[in-house]
Amino acid sequence: MNEQQKTVALEAEVVALRKEVQRLRSRNAELEADRGLPGRLLDALPSLVYVLDLDERRYIYWNREFGELAGGSGGGAAGPLRGDGASSMFHPDDIDRIEEYRARMAAGDSGQQATVEYRARGRDGGWRWFLERGVALDSGPEGSGRRLLGSAHDITARKHTEQMLERSESLLHGFLEYTPSMMVAVDVEGRLLLVNREIESYYRMSREELLGKVVYDLLPPAASASIRKANDETAAAGRPAASEHVLVYPDGPRTYLSTKFPIRDAEGKLYAVGTVSVDISRTKQAEAERAEMQRQLIEMQQATIQELITPLLPLARGVVAMPIVGSVDPARAEQILTTLLEGIASQKAKIAILDITGVKDVDARVARSLVDAARAAGLLGTRVVLTGIKPQIAQTLTTLGADLSGIVTKGTLQSGIAYALGGRRRW
Repeated sequence: MNEQQKTVALEAEVVALRKEVQRLRSRNAELEADRGLPGRLLDALPSLVYVLDLDERRYIYWNREFGELAGGSGGGAAGPLRGDGASSMFHPDDIDRIEEYRARMAAGDSGQQATVEYRARGRDGGWRWFLERGVALDSGPEGSGRRLLGSAHDITARKHTEQMLERSESLLHGFLEYTPSMMVAVDVEGRLLLVNREIESYYRMSREELLGKVVYDLLPPAASASIRKANDETAAAGRPAASEHVLVYPDGPRTYLSTKFPIRDAEGKLYAVGTVSVDISRTKQAEAERAEMQRQLIEMQQATIQELITPLLPLARGVVAMPIVGSVDPARAEQILTTLLEGIASQKAKIAILDITGVKDVDARVARSLVDAARAAGLLGTRVVLTGIKPQIAQTLTTLGADLSGIVTKGTLQSGIAYALGGRRRW
């Protein structure tokens, strides 16, 4: 091989070496990129990720999210938990809990897992809740002590929800324990799902004993049938309804006004019927007493009115007068007769004047009433004087053939009074 050929061969080898170098550089760059991929992935996570040397209490690694909350950047290191550095990000009241958690991890075997909840200061300066899951790792390549890989995610929203649920449960507990009403919920089969203290008191059983039992099996047949019917109707209608029920106590029956309402799950499916029952026994008793008082008052008013519309007036010794005004129905005719006879007896009247000037009409019924009054008065030795007879009334009496024997008739009350007073001189 001459010199020229050797030169060409060497140049070819140089070109091949350059290509190999370029390939190796590209591969090295790829390897460098691959080596940094886990770190980039961890920095992209919204969770807090770190590695802590548990013996030296020194952070070996943290991701960007942790670093930003701690006031640094990703991949940094910090001092001990207490004092400067990342420890300032944790709530003071949670430090002991974190210390205890890390002590357990340091004392455990490699691969041991544990969780802890704590508060850390957020970007806005406020406290946020985190749930951390940790894994104990073996010592590092330099032979350093036990390490902790921790990953924590924000659970502030969940904590807020839990607090709201706890508050709701506390409110419900307060109503259940201290309301004077009965509060109960049963499923579609009638099994008790919720009861309050009033329900426990009625059945004389504890809440633990009652829950799960079928309420219809605990009630007397009549009350059981009534309540089952109301529950079924509420479930079928799917809307609230009110009804009254009677429950028997040792001291007697009590009436309850029950408001029933459907209870649905998150998907809107009805699974229970709730009931709030208020004891209205006193109200019902008061209503009955008011009704009785009203009835008695009406009777007194009617009696007073009857006395006013059928007055018996003493005109002189032995003489009484009763002016009758308006219509005369059977009830009033009876009142007239009673008042007349009682007045005659009390006044020892010899003459009783019945003035019908104000009577609108006289039919057979009124005529018979007047005749009966006269005859009854006659049995007591009293003469009846009928005054105020109008022409049309006289014609009606004649047409009806009313027997007015024993009754003195006068055209006006004045003439009737004159007759009665003149009769007194003949006694």
